[in-house]
Amino acid sequence: MNIDGASVPAPPVAATAGLTPAQQARFDADGWLAPLDALSSDEAAALRRRLEALLTPSGGLADARLRNKPHLVFAWVSDLVCHPRVLDAVADLLGPDLLVWRSAFFVKAPRDPSYVSWHQDAAYWDLTEAGAVTAWIALTDSTSANGCVRIVPGSHRGALLDHRLARDVHNRLLRGQVAQADVPADGVAAVELRAGQFSLHHSMLLHSSPPNPSDELRAGLAVRYIAPATRTRGPRQSARLVRGTDRYGYYELEPPARRDHDPLALAFHTRALRQYGLHSLWQIARRPTLSQLGLLVRLAARPDLLRAMLPLRQRAR
Repeated sequence: MNIDGASVPAPPVAATAGLTPAQQARFDADGWLAPLDALSSDEAAALRRRLEALLTPSGGLADARLRNKPHLVFAWVSDLVCHPRVLDAVADLLGPDLLVWRSAFFVKAPRDPSYVSWHQDAAYWDLTEAGAVTAWIALTDSTSANGCVRIVPGSHRGALLDHRLARDVHNRLLRGQVAQADVPADGVAAVELRAGQFSLHHSMLLHSSPPNPSDELRAGLAVRYIAPATRTRGPRQSARLVRGTDRYGYYELEPPARRDHDPLALAFHTRALRQYGLHSLWQIARRPTLSQLGLLVRLAARPDLLRAMLPLRQRAR
């Protein structure tokens, strides 16, 4: 695979059913769609066991760096972000050419007080187009009882909201961003999924997830899909071409993980973490508010991100 430029075709996949016209219309109107089926119960259980092997007894990832872009580290996650049922659904929304820009594990252990604050993804992604789509693939049942995602239907059709940065150790968003909006309880929908199902949501959709007060693990993989024509502002980043052709070359194209901890893919993972840190610093340089400087302090407390931000040749010394 040519990892430096454009016009690189993704591997062909067998055609499967995508979204119906009614489902596409619902997504356009509401900004989200669920539940959609991807994995059988047996397949989901097998992937759950793989994820649980990465967790500590307390339920967190043993290596926090693996939370972001795990599709570059694990072959089973690399396969999951290319699942034909997921890609068919996303392609009906974004077109035939698809990149995986980011992926992330969202894991809440039993009795986990952590949460995700109300926010719009587009508020801090710095993409030139707001039409990015997230597929949230459930690796366990995700319910109102164990802290499933909550959304405000139709909120993607409004303006991009102001977001403030707030320090809270329980907020899973590193930047602690909180949308400045009053969210009425009767205007919220719970995105409940069985293990193996997935949801789709628009990057402008207002969403969050509460703590997990239950005795059950809640875990999923969020996959951020974009069309190749969508750029990121700031430092150049990498992405994985999963369908169609990249005719633009805005991203350094990532290789698939041929096996867990594939050396080439691992190098891209390290680079991707560095790019994420550099993007955060670029945002601070553009908007050096007290809140942004507070983010810099929080980054300084994250040695994993600081190491990732160093050039490869420096870390090799």
